[in-house]
Amino acid sequence: MIRRWWVVGVLALALGVVVAGLVGQLSDRGRPGIFVIGDSITVMARGPDPWPGGWEVNAFVGRTTPQGIAVAHGADLGDRSVVIVALGTNDYSDSAAAFGVKIDQMIEAIGPGPTVIWVNVDTQTSTLAKAGPGVNAALTAATARHANFRVADWNQYVQTLADTPGLRAGDGVHYDSNGSFIRRAWMLGLRGPG
Repeated sequence: MIRRWWVVGVLALALGVVVAGLVGQLSDRGRPGIFVIGDSITVMARGPDPWPGGWEVNAFVGRTTPQGIAVAHGADLGDRSVVIVALGTNDYSDSAAAFGVKIDQMIEAIGPGPTVIWVNVDTQTSTLAKAGPGVNAALTAATARHANFRVADWNQYVQTLADTPGLRAGDGVHYDSNGSFIRRAWMLGLRGPG
């Protein structure tokens, strides 16, 4: 009986050393796994709560995709697992060709390491309807050019909500607090491969 407890104690100690080593390796990196580059819709999605651990969010009101590309150039994103790009709303009038160039520039700025998940634009208002054949079409086309790229279809998701007009802030672009909460929950569900 004493030997059994001794063996269990030694195994628990060994497991504790292994776990401490793994935690130490992760904390040595000191880098969250998910980096988000966003605009005002992402700013509003934060709400009163911080983003969860493992998420670093760089969002700014009025941010365009070229401004987001500058953020990606200034950040060291090579060891991130996922980069979520939530831009395009402020570029809604771009043609598919023009926005396709911006997508390619963003992918190049991020680098080959992370999976890039780009949130498309909600086109269900007259203000943002132009983003359908422009920004959103360019995002869909870019999946064929970049192996580490996928589109998160917010536009389609918004169409499944029961009271989408009731979730809007009234300007045809942003969401009220309930809509922003839904956007946050949806974004937190985004993940990379696996």
